Amino acid sequence: MADSVALSALDWWAEAGVDTLVDDLPRDWLAAAPVSTMAETSLAEMLPVLPTPATSVTLPDTLEAFRAFLLTDAAIPGPANTRIDAIGDPSSGIVVVVDMPEAEDRASGKLLSGEVGALFDRMLGAIKLERAQAYLIPFSPARPTSGRLAEAQLKALKPLLLHHLGLIAPKKLLLLGDAPVQALLGQPAAKARDAEHTVTIGTATVPTVATIHPRLVSMKREWRPLIWADLQRFEKL
Repeated sequence: MADSVALSALDWWAEAGVDTLVDDLPRDWLAAAPVSTMAETSLAEMLPVLPTPATSVTLPDTLEAFRAFLLTDAAIPGPANTRIDAIGDPSSGIVVVVDMPEAEDRASGKLLSGEVGALFDRMLGAIKLERAQAYLIPFSPARPTSGRLAEAQLKALKPLLLHHLGLIAPKKLLLLGDAPVQALLGQPAAKARDAEHTVTIGTATVPTVATIHPRLVSMKREWRPLIWADLQRFEKL
């Protein structure tokens, strides 16, 4: 239980981009918040406009067209020039969903291309799999600046992932990281791991395993036995 609590907390801060406990400038944390004199109408004008959920449009019914849609449509969260495509063999029946591209992926244009990707490849190798034998999907095609997806983005991206999965009809599903796990299983990865789940895709029920994202495993080596246990469970599905 202690490991799960620590994992969930570290996952939250890591995804939020926190890498230091020191502020650059002194701050009076006990001071009262300043009272705004701005009119409500002016405040409303300054609030960010969220993208229109992509489910309000007709989604492409072929995999090729849908992947192009994910990379270009303005209603999908994230700038189009930062989005990363899925990779691998969609006919393999083995699908891995990661939360988002890594920071290094933007330069390479390829999902999981840096050190985290190298660790991911070793994870697959441990259960006798290679990337070419699976289909890798980023839950969010673009990586937010904060490194964490907001609730509104989770809601907008969930139906897109389900549509993507419906086009390829996976036989088993591996979810890496809180965002896809929360979207499909309704709980964080730290709580959902160490068990077998199912996800309903169309009329099919797909066996599913959720586990820790490799970027977090690289931060704390003692969690590697946890992900190894999850991978063994996934291998047996």
